[in-house]
Amino acid sequence: MNTPAKKRGAGIKATRGFTLLEVLVALTLLVVLSGTLLGVFGLADKSREAGETRADDASSMRVTQDFLRAHLENAHPLRLREEKEFPLIFSGDEKEMMYVSALPMRVIAGGLWAWRLRLLGSGQLVLEHTIPEINEKKMPDFKNAKYSILADRVHSLDIEYFGLPERATLEDDPKWQKKWDNPQRMPDWVRIDVTLDNGTAWPVLFVELRKSEQAGCRQWNEHVGRCGGI
Repeated sequence: MNTPAKKRGAGIKATRGFTLLEVLVALTLLVVLSGTLLGVFGLADKSREAGETRADDASSMRVTQDFLRAHLENAHPLRLREEKEFPLIFSGDEKEMMYVSALPMRVIAGGLWAWRLRLLGSGQLVLEHTIPEINEKKMPDFKNAKYSILADRVHSLDIEYFGLPERATLEDDPKWQKKWDNPQRMPDWVRIDVTLDNGTAWPVLFVELRKSEQAGCRQWNEHVGRCGGI
């Protein structure tokens, strides 16, 4: 004979919870999925940052090269008045270059200034400027010169000069040189190579100097390549 209690008990189905092994497997899968998602998001964030860095570097490169091209094209053959044969205020080697040019148009104070392009140990490409003392017997001193930062994170700066070397004759051909030591002539072309810390190399910058050495000399002897008076 079935009692009411037995009838109620027969209608209830048995239920079973998760085992410890099943819980551990679920947690493991959750950890793996979370790590995968974090990795995907991290990679996307790094890609975005790398893209922004490349865009910034490209923008900085274009601005710097445009400025240097315009500035060097207008380099002026200024000479020291008190020195024998009136040497040009221009010199350069692989790592730095000094020349004379005007201030940018946006600057109110005009005139010709001496400039020096070089790379600091901190990886900053800078352009220093100071007032040239043409009535003295020495080249400009950049010890306390002001400077502008043209680019950051620069690994190397290499400069070459194309023109007639010192003591060259009219029969000699101009050539590329890693050091410009001709005090009487300006180079015809300047080549500037810049490489960033990440290995990116800027497009090679070739600049033709438009003003010749005769522009800064009233008595220019073309045969010997010397200035006899200014």
